[in-house]
Amino acid sequence: MNNYTKDDALLELRKLREHLLAVVNTTIDALITRLESGEEITDSVIPLETIHPLYTTPAFFKGTKPAAVMFGDERVSAKKWRAIYTEILRRCAADPDKNAALMSLCNKIHGRKRVILSDKPDGMNFPITLSEGIYAEGAFDTEWLIRMLTHILDAVHYDYSEISIAVIVGRRKSW
Repeated sequence: MNNYTKDDALLELRKLREHLLAVVNTTIDALITRLESGEEITDSVIPLETIHPLYTTPAFFKGTKPAAVMFGDERVSAKKWRAIYTEILRRCAADPDKNAALMSLCNKIHGRKRVILSDKPDGMNFPITLSEGIYAEGAFDTEWLIRMLTHILDAVHYDYSEISIAVIVGRRKSW
């Protein structure tokens, strides 16, 4: 995990604010344009999802339903959290430098009872192949999938500041 200084934390918060304001402004501007052009407002016009950066607190995603993962402007549909976890880690592993870093971490990142990143699937509850000889444990709830994902990405210094997740509005479970 990153050890942020106060200045680092303030910078990250300001970047998050800019990102969220851009999402809100773009969505509202699109709705205004549609209304001004005479389009009738129906349920299908109202946004069905919100977009949140991957660096959002993992607990926020608990009880939500994903729609897609965004890599900058590229959107990849993903209806399950494990699919998002897999897509991001596979993209990380596709970078030769990050692949080597992941390989060097194999069998060194452990949970309470099992290895999280390994060079073989043995001993994992739900092994996910990232690349040849690299497997990640995928048996976690939503919050822990995001925690493990960002922990692994931080460990290999993979920049995920441009990765966001589209979450379906109103699909949050209330506990």
